[in-house]
Amino acid sequence: MRRKASKRELIKIWGILAYQFDPIIASSLLNPEDSIEIIISPKGKLRHIIRRNKRILTLRPSSGTFSISIEAAKIITKVSEPPRYRAIIKEDRDLKGSVLARDVLEVDPNIRPNDEVIVVNKDDKVVGVGRAKIAGDLMKLLNYGEVIRLREVKKKN
Repeated sequence: MRRKASKRELIKIWGILAYQFDPIIASSLLNPEDSIEIIISPKGKLRHIIRRNKRILTLRPSSGTFSISIEAAKIITKVSEPPRYRAIIKEDRDLKGSVLARDVLEVDPNIRPNDEVIVVNKDDKVVGVGRAKIAGDLMKLLNYGEVIRLREVKKKN
């Protein structure tokens, strides 16, 4: 069921985002000027957050945190300084399902395993989003192996 989010639900969502990212990111994603809608599962649980008719967040029931979409990643990159929440990768890589250690140029050292990671190019343009497989400070140290499992890759124009 899709409906407009109540004030109480927005406060709950904001709290989760402030914990997962920070208060500035939470406020940016839940801009009061935008129409924020939610999708509720058949069991009555919060599942998706919709902003301007685009899904930006999905609540993971297993962890109680949000997975972000490309749209949310664009908002986050606008309000945070690189490399915060990001992994900067080489330009010529064709992303299919994962980012390999050899492709990482720079990464936020505060990223922990299972954190949301925004994958960007050298120009800070979002190319994908996914979950970290290992800590950010280890990603640059490794020479091989998967470091980020991609969930969504931006389509080329």
